[in-house]
Amino acid sequence: MCESREDAFFIGDVTDYNDSIDLAVEQGAAVDSNYVGTYYPWVKTIDSRTNKLTSVPPSVLMPGIYASNDAVAAEWFAPAGLNRGGIVGAISVLNRLTHAERDELYEGKINPIAQFPGEGIVAFGQKTLQDKASALDRINVRRLMIKVKKYIASTSRYLVFEQNTAETRNRFLNIVNPYLESIQQRQGLYAFRVVMDDSNNTPDVIDRNILKGAIYLQPTKTAEFIQIDFNILPTGAAFNG
Repeated sequence: MCESREDAFFIGDVTDYNDSIDLAVEQGAAVDSNYVGTYYPWVKTIDSRTNKLTSVPPSVLMPGIYASNDAVAAEWFAPAGLNRGGIVGAISVLNRLTHAERDELYEGKINPIAQFPGEGIVAFGQKTLQDKASALDRINVRRLMIKVKKYIASTSRYLVFEQNTAETRNRFLNIVNPYLESIQQRQGLYAFRVVMDDSNNTPDVIDRNILKGAIYLQPTKTAEFIQIDFNILPTGAAFNG
């Protein structure tokens, strides 16, 4: 669902409350998507309705961590670790993980939830369930891409039915370039490049009533560029892959 929408990230659960680490890794291996992240183990929290201790899957509390991360930092920062990964409301974990178990889970694409003395309960990983090693196997990079795509889709609405001319393209560039510069200044990107000119808007493309653009992003902490190709059609922005 999230992959087809391209505008959301899914926090899923692959285990029941008493499932083993081996089963968690096995279940995680069955999913290959950079729009999904999952965590282990379940945690205990106070049920606000009964005021009693209850066990809940990580997906119950992790959205709050994402929201807190975005409020104090931004989507392109990892919602994990001692600075931004503390799970508010968690009292304890159902399975207190050793260092070796955390490593085993992370190798299997499962983000461990750790309990550290004096530090509380912390999300200690930020992998997606993508199999292939790339920038998009990290949650913060996928969420950065979702944010940029949303911005492009919103901005491009005002170009629908406009003439495919240098003036129109420059208007788009003058909006998108400062936006990406602001992300770069806030540690989200090492580099970026936006191409919307005669090289991708050939006479044939213009005759088909399409305005083409390409954005190349190098997210912070990654070595490669990620390319976003998009067409602005009468129905709005359409992304290619």
